[in-house]
Amino acid sequence: MLTIEIPEPLQDKIRIMARQAEQTPEQLALEVLEEHLDHRSAYIETAYLQRSARNRQRLDRAIEDIKQGRFQPQALIDD
Repeated sequence: MLTIEIPEPLQDKIRIMARQAEQTPEQLALEVLEEHLDHRSAYIETAYLQRSARNRQRLDRAIEDIKQGRFQPQALIDD
């Protein structure tokens, strides 16, 4: 089990946000933490892919295509 000390001002913010989201403070805190970790993993993966000049060019081209509207929306596949 993991125990985290959360400063009182942050606990207040979490309580307010949880009430608005109709969640318990614990549910909200876990959701926010999970989202943060998912984003961090994506940033780490992107940084890894950009180490190669060829991958960096592909990523840059994909970003430019998205900005220009050149893409086809796809349904997500749940694992």
